[in-house]
Amino acid sequence: MDYIGILRDRLRHLQPRELSADRMRRASVLAIFLDNGIGVPRLLLTKKAQDIGYHSDQVSFPGGALEKGETALDAALRETREEIGIDGSEFEILGRFHDDSVPISGFIITPFVAVLRSEPAFRLQKSEVVEAFTVPFDFFMDESNYTARTVNIRESEFSVSGYVYGDYFIWGLTCRFIRSLIEIIADTP
Repeated sequence: MDYIGILRDRLRHLQPRELSADRMRRASVLAIFLDNGIGVPRLLLTKKAQDIGYHSDQVSFPGGALEKGETALDAALRETREEIGIDGSEFEILGRFHDDSVPISGFIITPFVAVLRSEPAFRLQKSEVVEAFTVPFDFFMDESNYTARTVNIRESEFSVSGYVYGDYFIWGLTCRFIRSLIEIIADTP
């Protein structure tokens, strides 16, 4: 399936849901597909460092809070450069999709989709990101890989849905954004 072509077309026509930022901070992320034209495109994910706050040790997309005067896309590109060392000029930006929020940390996040046609040379900012890895997007499209698991959040256990890929559990906002991309590709609500 041509995930990149489908996303390019559907994001061009999508009216993204924008959430109001009353009392919440704005942030943005970049969902990056690595697509060298051979095989299935892979989704680039990062593992956050421990002790960075609410999202410590979680799998995420590159991104972070908007700085004064920045657009959401500017922030996503800046944070990607800072966290994993990839410059924005290397990306084809396909578009943005629906905002989501993380009330526990007080953020509304705007997601963008980009394509990188070459293998990146990562330069990780170890204080924020300890690892960058890729997952073939077919893995996420297979519903049998979507499962429930128990996670510990602030000394309480919760059952959450997500994806287990090797040693990684992809859940929370990152999982919701992946699910949103799947819905866009499948063209289902």
